[in-house]
Amino acid sequence: MFSKFRLIPALVAMAFLISSCGSNAPKEARFIPKDASAVLIVDPKNMEDKLEKSGISMDTLINHLFKRNAMDTTERSMFQSIKDSAGMDWSNKVFLFALQNGNANTGKSTAVNLIMGLKSGSEFEAFLKRQPSLGTKKIQKEKDYTYLVTSPESMIAWDDKNVIGTFYQNEVKPYYDTVAMKFVVPEKGNSDSAMRAEVNKYFTQKKDASLASVDAFSKMFKTNADGYAFASTNSYLNVLSAMPLQLPKLEELVKDNYMAATLSFEEGKIVATTTTFTNPFVSNLLKKYAGPTVNLSLLEHYPSENINMIMMASFNPAIFGGILKELEVEGLVNSFMDKTGFSAQDLYKTLKGDIAVVVSDLGMPGKEIGVKNDSTISVSRKPIGKMIFTAPVGDTASFAKIMNKAVELGYFSKQGNTYKISSKIPSLGLYMQADDKNLIMASDSLTYAQYVSNKSKAVVGNDALNLFKGKSTVAYFDITNTIKGFMNSTGSNYQNSMSSAKNILKDVIATTDNFEDGAVKGKMEIRLNNEKQNSLATLTGLFTDIAVDMRMAAKKESEQSMFPSGVPAIIRTN
Repeated sequence: MFSKFRLIPALVAMAFLISSCGSNAPKEARFIPKDASAVLIVDPKNMEDKLEKSGISMDTLINHLFKRNAMDTTERSMFQSIKDSAGMDWSNKVFLFALQNGNANTGKSTAVNLIMGLKSGSEFEAFLKRQPSLGTKKIQKEKDYTYLVTSPESMIAWDDKNVIGTFYQNEVKPYYDTVAMKFVVPEKGNSDSAMRAEVNKYFTQKKDASLASVDAFSKMFKTNADGYAFASTNSYLNVLSAMPLQLPKLEELVKDNYMAATLSFEEGKIVATTTTFTNPFVSNLLKKYAGPTVNLSLLEHYPSENINMIMMASFNPAIFGGILKELEVEGLVNSFMDKTGFSAQDLYKTLKGDIAVVVSDLGMPGKEIGVKNDSTISVSRKPIGKMIFTAPVGDTASFAKIMNKAVELGYFSKQGNTYKISSKIPSLGLYMQADDKNLIMASDSLTYAQYVSNKSKAVVGNDALNLFKGKSTVAYFDITNTIKGFMNSTGSNYQNSMSSAKNILKDVIATTDNFEDGAVKGKMEIRLNNEKQNSLATLTGLFTDIAVDMRMAAKKESEQSMFPSGVPAIIRTN
């Protein structure tokens, strides 16, 4: 059981279900190296309280977690054993973090770790010793912790207050031997030894080597939330060292940028807030090349009342030149581009810095039925919908220089001041046209004509538009109507889940602000149709339907593999 960590989902679920009040101080941060690529945290107590206030008991959720059959009875018994007699402290936050070492050229190792609280390390050890699945595996002790290697790629380590479950993979990459003229696969290192060394680091590292020393990580816990996420660009430094071309100051650009996020289940919506803390190098660039806010006029005349998705961004194109200058590679890039007849500056000056993508009327057309030789056949269908990508032109001289070069190469044709994609070039089914004012791609020529006529009026709720105003990027996704468009085309396996999702989920709105006070802030709302009930309680119904559909699909797949011609009626009826 523990050799495969099969109960980790159950452990996380239990942390959601049963817990008592606990401190917000992230003492577990001392275990997490500061170069961890990602950290996810959940606060089970907050979630439990919200469910209880909505009238959902723990017993009800546990009953939904397990089916009534022999296999689930066994696993439920183990679940209860872990809950009651494994020495676990369910008041603690649950931490999941990942690290990567090495690089793509020489091979890399990946460690994924789960941290949970303990009331008693000795009680947890006694629980492990009672598990027959561990067989003769030996529990070993170090100065600061005790551990058990459960497989060549997994182990459990604990002290008196915390337990860490680790999954470890060590990958090697073939290289080309120029003497032997063949690819060679290096011998895989001792994963067991490397895994033990990795876990030893968690328990013995000093504070300044851990996330406990990173202010951005600690500050995020000042906000009371149900979940947290943290990411760092420091994990990419190993990749930079393996690049064949070492760019000056690239490490200054990448290192010590952090993203901290909180997640809260509120009445009628799930709210996530993000704060990206940038290093001085990046901060100076963002200050110097501050961008405008999204141009909502690009959306105004979109020709549809059934918008499924919107993505908009606004930026100062000169920031690309600023990055090249600060990295001291502008001359190098321009030397590569000499033969093209234009410079890097011509490229980034081409567009004004406003971009909008709108998708609408998504769905699956009705079945086309044809009759041939007295037999009915169903013709395959493809999704339908409309789309516009629009980007206003910036410097007209730079734009003309690049587009005229594209005409010379046969990619576009030119009629007056208008450029159209060449019939010789595959257009992926898109219609594209550009002039000295706009570059526009459309799903078809009719949608393009309707959009540029400025006679249509896009239908977007004022509540969403108000959230778009003053933002540097926005994204919108209408969940209800998108699911409705595909409801009858997904087959029968997940119809309950699709119907439940359509009735529960409304839309998603995500926005980011421009750089201010040393950070870039963002917000995402997943809005639900039931605005009065807490969103976590509302979602339990969706999760239940998904679980039922998954079990039914698995049962159907099992029956089909056992009886390819169909389940005999006598078995089905009995």
